[in-house]
Amino acid sequence: MSRTIDVRAEMRKLAASKPVHAAAGAGVLASETLRGLTARLTRWRNENSVSSLPNRAGGYVTSARTRAATEYDKLAKRGQKALNGRSTSQDQGALNGKQSHQSHSRSTKS
Repeated sequence: MSRTIDVRAEMRKLAASKPVHAAAGAGVLASETLRGLTARLTRWRNENSVSSLPNRAGGYVTSARTRAATEYDKLAKRGQKALNGRSTSQDQGALNGKQSHQSHSRSTKS
């Protein structure tokens, strides 16, 4: 008895899963965020002192936990669009590490 695997069917199943969508969405978001990292770090360094870090860290941890659950669903939705070919050319470019031509506010609308 020969058992063959339909590779295309297996790839469709994998591409339809929420964790894969979230991973693809995270890749898009990471590439967009990394492009602006240098400017953000420079601005933060000019606005904050080292002595303020311990107090601010507690607040960041609390908000990060809450935001992580919300952002997971957003990333999955964005990744699903990218994998299904319904994303804009801008999103597809972000998957390939190309710079976005639209403002950063678009990345938070998904």
